[in-house]
Amino acid sequence: MLKIGMLEDEPDQAAHLRSLLERYRGEHSGFTYSLEEYRGAVELLEGYRRDTDLLLMDIRLPDMLGIEAAHRIREMDQDVMIIFITSLTQYAIEGYSVRAFDYILKPVAYASFAAKLERAVRFLSRRESAVSLDIRCREGSVRLSSDAISYFEVFDHDLMIHTDQGVIKQWGSLSKYEKLLEGAHFVRCNACYLVNLKFVRGIDKDCVVVGEDRLNISKSRRKAFLMALAQYKGGSC
Repeated sequence: MLKIGMLEDEPDQAAHLRSLLERYRGEHSGFTYSLEEYRGAVELLEGYRRDTDLLLMDIRLPDMLGIEAAHRIREMDQDVMIIFITSLTQYAIEGYSVRAFDYILKPVAYASFAAKLERAVRFLSRRESAVSLDIRCREGSVRLSSDAISYFEVFDHDLMIHTDQGVIKQWGSLSKYEKLLEGAHFVRCNACYLVNLKFVRGIDKDCVVVGEDRLNISKSRRKAFLMALAQYKGGSC
């Protein structure tokens, strides 16, 4: 079931979006969803749940621009998909700063809504193998997809989580995440690194190349790591 949040301050527009969702469900037998509605940005930020899959967000709101609200949501949840609903294309372009998935222009027509929702559903279905993690760090908490993490690193008694948006520092152990990410293609190359095989670019002597970084492979873990990598690259796992 898709968990959808909807931020729309105008009751008529909210009712219209609900009707479009119901029409889409009626035409797609495998589509099910639950809906959480918000009437303002402050209400969204105070009541937001980090298990939301998709946010439909009006950009122009009386209490705060949707773009600003989306930036704050991104501080809590890097995994949620955002689709903006707007009458002004210049605001939609700003959506790239918060990694918005798409935008829909008002007045919202069913054909456009259905096409973009179908694309979103396909994308979300491909993410099902990923694991959503609730990361608690010094600055607060954030939800993060395992697909956004290239590797974990233990450094100077801290756990460093290397993501596509930068590095998150927290307390914790690699063993904890190793268990949480079983089946998500994360493998240790030594005692200090837990690597997402998706981001491995190659092997260079005693190092694995992950993005732009070179991580040492210990002798004790070399055989198991290379076997796991070969299976992953070969598509047999």
